[in-house]
Amino acid sequence: MDVAALSPDQVGLASQLLEHVLTELSAGTSERDVLRRAAALAADLVDADVVAVCEGAHVHGGVGLGQRFLPERGLARVVRDGGGSFAVPGLGRVRASVVEVPALAGVHVVVGRAEGAGDAGDAGDAGAAEASLAAVRLVARAVGLVVLGRHGRERERWHRQQGARGAAERGRLQQALRQREQVLTTSVRFQRAVSSRRPLPELLVQIAASSSELMDHRAVTLVLADPRSQMRMSVVAAVGEPPLDPELALAAANALGGFGVAVGDGTAPAAAAVHINGRSVGALVLDTLGSGPLDPVGATVLRAFAEHASMALSHADTVRAVEAASSDSLTSLPNRATLLRHLEVALRAGESDGLGTAVLFIDLNGFKQVNDSLGHAAGDEVLSRVARRLRRCLRGDDVAARLGGDEFALVVRDVEPGRAAQRIAARVQADVAQPFETAGATVRVGASIGIAVAAEGVGAAELLRRADSAMYMAKGEAHEAGPEAGTGIVPSCVVVFEADTHDADRLRRQLEHDLLRAVKDDEFELAYQPIVRLADGAVVGAEALLRWRHRTRGLLEPGAFLAGAERSPAVEELWRWVLRTACAQAVAWRERVPDLSVTVNLSAAHVMTRGAADDVRAALTGAGLDPTALVLDVPADLLGEDPDLLAARLKKLRATGARILLDDFATLDPGQGGVLVNHSLAPLRQLPVDGVKLDRTLVAEIDGPEGADALAAVRTLCELGAALDLGVVAEGVERTEQALLLTEAGCAVAQGVLLGAPRSVAELGSELTELGPVERAAPALAALVEFVEPTDAPEPAEQRALDAAALFARQLGPVGAPGADAVAGGPRVPATGPVPVPISGIRPHDLRAMLDRSR
Repeated sequence: MDVAALSPDQVGLASQLLEHVLTELSAGTSERDVLRRAAALAADLVDADVVAVCEGAHVHGGVGLGQRFLPERGLARVVRDGGGSFAVPGLGRVRASVVEVPALAGVHVVVGRAEGAGDAGDAGDAGAAEASLAAVRLVARAVGLVVLGRHGRERERWHRQQGARGAAERGRLQQALRQREQVLTTSVRFQRAVSSRRPLPELLVQIAASSSELMDHRAVTLVLADPRSQMRMSVVAAVGEPPLDPELALAAANALGGFGVAVGDGTAPAAAAVHINGRSVGALVLDTLGSGPLDPVGATVLRAFAEHASMALSHADTVRAVEAASSDSLTSLPNRATLLRHLEVALRAGESDGLGTAVLFIDLNGFKQVNDSLGHAAGDEVLSRVARRLRRCLRGDDVAARLGGDEFALVVRDVEPGRAAQRIAARVQADVAQPFETAGATVRVGASIGIAVAAEGVGAAELLRRADSAMYMAKGEAHEAGPEAGTGIVPSCVVVFEADTHDADRLRRQLEHDLLRAVKDDEFELAYQPIVRLADGAVVGAEALLRWRHRTRGLLEPGAFLAGAERSPAVEELWRWVLRTACAQAVAWRERVPDLSVTVNLSAAHVMTRGAADDVRAALTGAGLDPTALVLDVPADLLGEDPDLLAARLKKLRATGARILLDDFATLDPGQGGVLVNHSLAPLRQLPVDGVKLDRTLVAEIDGPEGADALAAVRTLCELGAALDLGVVAEGVERTEQALLLTEAGCAVAQGVLLGAPRSVAELGSELTELGPVERAAPALAALVEFVEPTDAPEPAEQRALDAAALFARQLGPVGAPGADAVAGGPRVPATGPVPVPISGIRPHDLRAMLDRSR
């Protein structure tokens, strides 16, 4: 540049600029601070988006590069090529120019602007770019001068310090050299001992003794985590006199936090961390209470022996036990305890680095069906592959863990943790939803995800519990949405924790606790509703209905407490209690009414478990009840499940000897012109069931506005049931007209308030005892058959009565009762059936009167 050609104003501005640059750079407290200031100056002077001061691939200082992930590779390439573009996180592609720092070999200043913002397009822009580079070159020259001047002053200072050191300093250095030589000799000896596979306890004692010898025979204690006691710290080796207080040693190891070296002081001993494969497992602790903190040489020696302990543990057979205590053996992911420790560290780190923390709690949808249909080996394979997919969804600092079963958790740290967690949740859902090939089958699972973002005053355990609470909400939303068409897999949902989620989860957990306590304290009881043969009002069975006599809320029906705890282990124990109690009661009643049956409602979740049949078998065996006396009502909604799996589960239940009815079967939708919806009898040909229970909404319609359609539907179902050898039971009978119309449609057995309301054991038992068994009411049966099937030439009443009895035995009688031949054209023989026991709701003469009035 021709200085003479500059105007006085330009020279003045240049002087001011140079003075400003030198003043700013000279204020740097260190060489690194000078370089950082240079980057900031260059950015201000040329209005650049990115400025970096680089030495090879190392970045000494920069502006606009972000705080976490420096684009070192991109910067190194641009420096090598003398310019170009590179990617900057959060900014995109940046086009850069490179200016060399003349006085510092290998040091360059990289100046860049985001592509598309200020690209040179004409001569004026080119001139501005050249002026910007000139300003950057000025800063680069000033940086070199300031750094060289600082080096000169530091070199002079170092020479003065060297000259001032006396014999004492040289003696200390010689002592340090001898100490390091001893450390080297001891290390060689120790490595030979490890290679020869000396016993681990002997190696650990040798480490403590050698470190004590090199540290003036001060007390040394080795503290390690015990995998048998949830990784609690304990003393495994201690040498030196006087010995170090074990409590002080444990406190020093815990205070170290698993990282680095603490030099100690007059109140706390020194300590160096011991690791296994990068995971903290304890510390080597040195007594410094009477000698002051360690100097650098002493800290180096202590760290060296702590590394010896780490090597010994890594080569010992016990390393597997230590790792097993902190990781999941199936997926190799950290376990719950390790995740909580990591989460605590992340929350503490957020106070200093400003990054927030979020937890994603993940539960797999449809995994239980994989286990049930393909076995646990296939389930384990799916869990391992899900773990690998979760790892692919993580960023550099994120952590994944398996909490148990099909539950996983992710810890995310970010400036905006909530948004980052949402993005990762979307990736997790997409990856987990991809099909798996395992055990010769293609399976699919989904993921219900709960997200909780750290807040002030919330600890690690509480944050994880909040994410768990949100996951339960997501699980509920997914179940309400229903399974995906053609897959049977419940769709995935994501819920972020909020205050109302917390309240709902707290109530759910309290309910689970109350259920377990109520089972233990015998707060549950069973009411029984009679099941009646419409031909003569005889009690042929009783349905067990659960009631909870809550200590504060009074008597509760199942709808008030089961819906909120369907996933709780308490529910499974409750159903076992119902089975045991109902079977025992049936045994007592059958001493008076030999063929009486008892009906138990099973939940859909219980039916689909592997152990449902075992629970039924155990209840029958424990009570000594004839299996044919137990009727299991299973929800008809199960027809929407995997048909092969459903058939397998029902087959196991029926193998116990109990009979199976599909409950709440068939409903009528008046809005669709009286069309029978929801269920069809067609699938029942392949399912091992004995009959169906008509839904009470259908029964309620047969004498209502849509009565014709409802009655036709009932008649069709009864005819199809007879053709498929299936019994049909109506429930919810509340009016006399309904009973009449059901008998007209061919339904033989029913229950409802009209025929007998639910009552206690004592009430129903005393009624059975008081009335006792009676003979079959042939006239009533004859009247029923004559009313239902009028003919021009009626058969004798006794013959028609036998037909009706045979029909009942075929539909819902004991196993082995006459089948189709007893109804359709086979020989007319009496059928074995329940002993009729009239009840007070409708007696045989009441039925006859009803039939007479209807003629």
